[in-house]
Amino acid sequence: MQNTPSATIDRHTFIRLVGSSVGAVLLAPCALACNSGGETEPVAPEAIDFTFNWNEPNTDYANLKLKGGYVVVRNILVAQTKAGEFLAVSAKCTHQNTQLTYRSAEGQFYCPLHASRFDQTGKVINGPATIPLVVFRVAVDANSGTVRVTSV
Repeated sequence: MQNTPSATIDRHTFIRLVGSSVGAVLLAPCALACNSGGETEPVAPEAIDFTFNWNEPNTDYANLKLKGGYVVVRNILVAQTKAGEFLAVSAKCTHQNTQLTYRSAEGQFYCPLHASRFDQTGKVINGPATIPLVVFRVAVDANSGTVRVTSV
């Protein structure tokens, strides 16, 4: 019977390989975030027409009852301004497709990744984004809590 040679490595080589592997795994998301993919056109579906109710239980829809509140439904950000007007825009930043938020104090849509800002008409106020957001119509029945979003 023959002995088959077994592959072995010394401790120093093993630790160096494990360290390099762990480092690569931990740094991969950083490298992907820095990709130079550039601007992404907002998704403009052919026809949008959906309704939801802010009284539905177990949802964030009730945020729309408050001036300055907002929700994201079907990748569309619906917000109520401080003046009580309802707005709807594409929910993703046109720079690198990051989820937007609504800043009621400024009345602007904001990207937390690179600080792009958009006005209430979807126009870019501050880059790095250069492409405006898609805007949708919003009809609200405050008595019933029904909110309808449609294509412009």
